[in-house]
Amino acid sequence: MNETNMDETNTRQPVLDALIQSRDLQMLKAMVPYFNSTQQRTVSFVIWLIELQKTMQLFNAKPEIQAAELLCGENVSPAERTRHMLHVMKDFCNPQEQSNIDSLLSFFEMYESYESMTNEM
Repeated sequence: MNETNMDETNTRQPVLDALIQSRDLQMLKAMVPYFNSTQQRTVSFVIWLIELQKTMQLFNAKPEIQAAELLCGENVSPAERTRHMLHVMKDFCNPQEQSNIDSLLSFFEMYESYESMTNEM
């Protein structure tokens, strides 16, 4: 399997990362390679704990104050949510994976067209 560097296929962060990342965390992550191996493990673990804490706070917030980006699929059908999710996933895929997702999306569209036609009859 051919792995592609994420920098080659992705130009933006996933929504969840954008909501929990901060300048402080980015600076900590940038420092990790300059510590010895024991310190790298410790700092990486602290970063992971901070991200986990921020994620938990994000999801424990009352629905009315949760980030709108996390609620984008609340009022749409499961099929529409799946379609949106696949479109977003494409940003993080290599060309072959993107092609596979496009094929899947085309299949969904054909299936929905077929279902619509049969329901009209």
